[in-house]
Amino acid sequence: MILRKGQPLKPVELDNAKLIGVIEPEKIRILVVDEIAGPKNPMLRKLAEIVGVFGPGIQAISYRYGIAIRRDQYPDDHLVAHECVHTFQYERLGGLVSFLREYLSECHTIGYPAGPLEQEAITCSARFGKNP
Repeated sequence: MILRKGQPLKPVELDNAKLIGVIEPEKIRILVVDEIAGPKNPMLRKLAEIVGVFGPGIQAISYRYGIAIRRDQYPDDHLVAHECVHTFQYERLGGLVSFLREYLSECHTIGYPAGPLEQEAITCSARFGKNP
């Protein structure tokens, strides 16, 4: 749905995605939403809640090239860049299943946000400022 209904990256967001290393940044779509809907599958939803990657405070989420961002958080170059780092990680790790396997494992064993993938997103996106 995000890919179908979302908007392409704005020029500055596209440039930032390229700087981050996203291989195909033109595929990224952003869908601005009132709230981030978690996984529909009850088991996946519970797992995401247990490992701390989903809850009422979530501002944005990336599903490879689809990024959902809460309306009250957009535009924000830093947040978009953070999610683009996750998009880059999806590409590097070979897709949705590989990324989620690694990311959720890190959240479960190390804890969120201390896992290497989340730390990479935090560190890499730090150079991109918040929009007014």
